[in-house]
Amino acid sequence: MSSDIVSIKGTRNGLLIIIDPNCDYEEIRKTLLRKMESARGFFKGAMFTLSQGHQEIPASQRDELESICQQYGLIPNTGKAASIKTNEITEYDTDISKPACKTTSVSAQSDIGEAALLVRRSLRSGQRITHEGHIIVLGDIHPGAEVISNGNVLVIGSCRGMVHAGAGGNVLAKIIARRLEPISLSIAGNRLSQELSKTMPKECQVVRLSGTNFVFEKLQTGH
Repeated sequence: MSSDIVSIKGTRNGLLIIIDPNCDYEEIRKTLLRKMESARGFFKGAMFTLSQGHQEIPASQRDELESICQQYGLIPNTGKAASIKTNEITEYDTDISKPACKTTSVSAQSDIGEAALLVRRSLRSGQRITHEGHIIVLGDIHPGAEVISNGNVLVIGSCRGMVHAGAGGNVLAKIIARRLEPISLSIAGNRLSQELSKTMPKECQVVRLSGTNFVFEKLQTGH
């Protein structure tokens, strides 16, 4: 499966991009490019580290893969920050095939780089995610699902549930989604009223605060 050729995980030192050493390099390069393009603008500003398990990545290949990431606004980790241990990886994979697990909370400290929690599924009604840093949902947030983040909430899909960004008081936090139709939306404790929610532009993909006022914008994908 191409999804296993390149996987992206959140760590306390930023994003860890893991490539399968058993795959052809050209397929690795194309898969990374597809992933970066599909998430264009969502990873911008995040620190990242490339890993091929215990195998060293040839210098020429590493340079090209890093260049691809940098084209999409990612920043390579250097020095001690580039050394990431397996037990530092923070990843959450929502298993919607287990209905008994209705509510899940995840909390992790992020003090170096731009750590992000990746949720690699759509969130269904009754599922709840909390995280100290940014949250990236690789799917949809359905009505009845809830996401709470102290940082930004990035949804590579439709956001139709309950979302709270900047929950710890971060007024610079944003909520970004391919399609925004939330039941409830809050930033830094400021809740968007139902009346204002109904007037949200259909093409709106980004919500942020200006003072205590909500600002709706279209996602800018330029670098």
